[in-house]
Amino acid sequence: MKVNVLVILVCIALGGCSTVSPGGYYWGKYSYTYHDLLKSPGDSTRAAHEETLRDIVAKSNDKGLRTPPGIHAELGNLLSKANRHDEAIAHYDAERELYPESAVFLQRLLVKPKIGAEE
Repeated sequence: MKVNVLVILVCIALGGCSTVSPGGYYWGKYSYTYHDLLKSPGDSTRAAHEETLRDIVAKSNDKGLRTPPGIHAELGNLLSKANRHDEAIAHYDAERELYPESAVFLQRLLVKPKIGAEE
């Protein structure tokens, strides 16, 4: 009986350490860096979160998984705020390609970088 409980606890602990969600998305350190960014906004937390978003995109591709919804859009938004409009637009386009239902939302985000790029 004690062995069964121990085995169950070990399985739960190992399952809880997984970074791939039940839906098949790789999230990496997203929740940690996003929390840090919200709690202490600044250049270092923004850079750490951007790195995490890029890591999620790269590892999702490496593992053959779709990038989680909103990751490309969020990365594009961070890049847009840093006046890196061409990169932002590329990530908005990648989000729209993966999730066509987000096209209306992304169109609103695209207006600002295109205007900023023309200035």
